[in-house]
Amino acid sequence: MSRRSAPFVAPDYIDNPTSKDGKKHAKALLSTLQEDIASFRDEQFPPDILRQIRDMPIYEGNLAEVQAYQQRWQPLLERAMGFYPAANLPPDFLPLPASLEIPQFIYHVQRLHLTKTRAKESKSFGSVGALIEKCGDYSDDEISRMSAVFDKDDEARLVAHREFIDLRAYVFCRDSKGELLEPERVRFYRTGLIVHALPDFKIVDSRQTPRKRRNDAYSNPIADNGIWKIYRKK
Repeated sequence: MSRRSAPFVAPDYIDNPTSKDGKKHAKALLSTLQEDIASFRDEQFPPDILRQIRDMPIYEGNLAEVQAYQQRWQPLLERAMGFYPAANLPPDFLPLPASLEIPQFIYHVQRLHLTKTRAKESKSFGSVGALIEKCGDYSDDEISRMSAVFDKDDEARLVAHREFIDLRAYVFCRDSKGELLEPERVRFYRTGLIVHALPDFKIVDSRQTPRKRRNDAYSNPIADNGIWKIYRKK
């Protein structure tokens, strides 16, 4: 559902981070960070010094306004970078995980193109029990059909698909020479997006005409609970 994010790395101040106790300690620290972010977000989001774009969790301001708002988040951003040190760095420029719900800050923005795309979330499972735990209940007949897949092949996998409307922003920025760069595609709905708007900043809103999803390689599900459709993985 969201683009790939920066990998988690246990902070180096944790003793034996790869040990069972070390991993437990890192998980506890990350949980504390998430709680602190949620509390801070309740107080500071939406931003009080920026302007909302359309009905989206996107806010724009001039350079000073955006920098001032980012400074409020800086202590939490620095703590997050301790767990995801590769975030927003070359060569991949992968973002922080959306699950942290830290707003994304983008500077020197000339144009914003808002789109909707029909998409699907996909999960793969090696057992019926794990699938039901994540995707919910199914009828006895459907469970029997899913179980038969594994009875015939121990190495088989089931794949679950859930359709959704994917909201995206294509963000066009200018470099230090003033040249317009290739757009960056951003999924923003969970985190929020903060943009430093250049003079003559423009918004193109194409959400009323969602683009068609690409043809699905899977058809005729063996189970469907109204949310997740289940197929044998090809």
